[in-house]
Amino acid sequence: MNLFSKIIILLSLALALALSGCGSSVAGGTVQPPSVIFSTYLGGHTSCLLGEEPLTFAQDCACDSQGDVYVTGTTQVSDLPVKNAFQPAPAPNSAKSAFVAKYGPTGELLWCTYLGGRQESGGVAIAALPDGGAAVTGITTSDNFPTFHPCQEHLNGLSDYFVAAFDAQGRLTYSTYLGGSGTEGEADALFADDSNNGNHLAADDNGLVYLTGETDSAGGEEEIKYPVTENALQKDLAGDTDAVVSVINPQVQGRDSLLYSSFLGGADNEKGHAVAVEGAGGHFAVAGYTKSRNFPTTPNGYRSAPAPQGFISNAFVVRFGVESPGVLDSAYQMSYSTYLGANSSEARDETYSITLDNRGRIIATGRTQSPDYPMRGAYLPSIYNRAPYLEPETSGDQPYLVKIDPELSGTQSLVYSSFLGGGQASGEGGGFGTGVAVDGRGAAYVAGEINSPGIPYKYSPTPQEAPQLFPYTWNAFFPALQGQYDVFLMKIGPTGSVLEYSTFWGGQESDRSYGLAIDPWGNTAVSGLTFSRDFPLQNPAQTWPGNAGHQNAFISKFKL
Repeated sequence: MNLFSKIIILLSLALALALSGCGSSVAGGTVQPPSVIFSTYLGGHTSCLLGEEPLTFAQDCACDSQGDVYVTGTTQVSDLPVKNAFQPAPAPNSAKSAFVAKYGPTGELLWCTYLGGRQESGGVAIAALPDGGAAVTGITTSDNFPTFHPCQEHLNGLSDYFVAAFDAQGRLTYSTYLGGSGTEGEADALFADDSNNGNHLAADDNGLVYLTGETDSAGGEEEIKYPVTENALQKDLAGDTDAVVSVINPQVQGRDSLLYSSFLGGADNEKGHAVAVEGAGGHFAVAGYTKSRNFPTTPNGYRSAPAPQGFISNAFVVRFGVESPGVLDSAYQMSYSTYLGANSSEARDETYSITLDNRGRIIATGRTQSPDYPMRGAYLPSIYNRAPYLEPETSGDQPYLVKIDPELSGTQSLVYSSFLGGGQASGEGGGFGTGVAVDGRGAAYVAGEINSPGIPYKYSPTPQEAPQLFPYTWNAFFPALQGQYDVFLMKIGPTGSVLEYSTFWGGQESDRSYGLAIDPWGNTAVSGLTFSRDFPLQNPAQTWPGNAGHQNAFISKFKL
């Protein structure tokens, strides 16, 4: 980074700090500049096993009604800053453990615990529970993973999912395996940070927990199938791997805690990356990617027919309805299901994260290399609606944002769709949207990773071509790429047509975001991993970069 860029960044930060105590007048009103509530490292120095790198990364985060922040991920260190821990140390001889941590609204570490057995475990996703606790899911290969009132007592295959619940003080209240004789998770990269993008877990206001992921556990002779319930919409594995959808009540003990569980897929490969649920639990949505030409869709979907033969991947978005949430044997139905992505033989699209707004509409983000990713037209809401330079397997990935109304049918169900910029034709720059949330007014927040240089955002009343540089707003914390990869954080207005805020975030090495959540006041938490020794900190619970800056988790919370 040249001296001029560093001076610009320092001046921008100084301006933000100078304005932090006063409002700036905009169109007759008062707008507070964005600020950092807290930002901290989470990591350790000492590897669990000789020869293993002492890495830690945060995979997902959640916020509760009090503004507390929950984080989960994977660590290979034996000296995390545990506090009020259910499991104060990794299991003997374990190379990897999941971790779960809770921070207060302003960054105080309330509790932090390891979670795992004697083989390997990793935290994938987390959701706040209505009682002030949290539910967490992940992957384990350990045959002695700590269980409590489980619906499945034993490890069944190479790897299984786990689902655990903690109360507000960090006490374990439920824990179970969930899997068959095969592999749950991505077989070649079970614990890799970039193989588990998305919010794989959600919880409703009744404390029911909703899970998605992937499995190849078909069952059969002397094999155990991924656990499915009698009310499953798809009882058998349809392809090499399928997405899975499971609903658990962690307040119930034993087998009856598994309320619903089903495969979801076609004759090729699927993976569930994200799930979101309405507060009452009557509807929930699942998203991911599919390579199947017979993925189960509904006639009212945006596109119920597959892309032409040879397509690399499309996203999918499915909404389910349930007759009586929390009741065993309740009837589930697929009320909306669609392919999402380019309708071409070269389509390459994935959805990594979804959320629901207060009208039940589905907001999704991910990545695409498809120049014909579906848009609504030149004068309908979006920020950018063209990216002709995209090319599958050649260009950089382009992050996107879409909103779907499952109460509408066909093309009308796509409320808005927008590229977000930064996917370069050369392939040298690009990004992923890995986390999305929505506030009460319908504004969407997107976080992810980007390695494209920046360009100032300029509003236009009609959608423009997406820039091959990353658009930042005038009040960005960092208006330039700090390292090889940076976290990005965006806020998009309710109509999907205005970029209200956009910034780079990170230090001089690589930084990546995987989790995003907002609290009831619209404060935004972001979690991920950093290689930077100079990652920006504010009110940190841990000031030092763990293992000399090799790879640590970070948690940052912003007031935008």
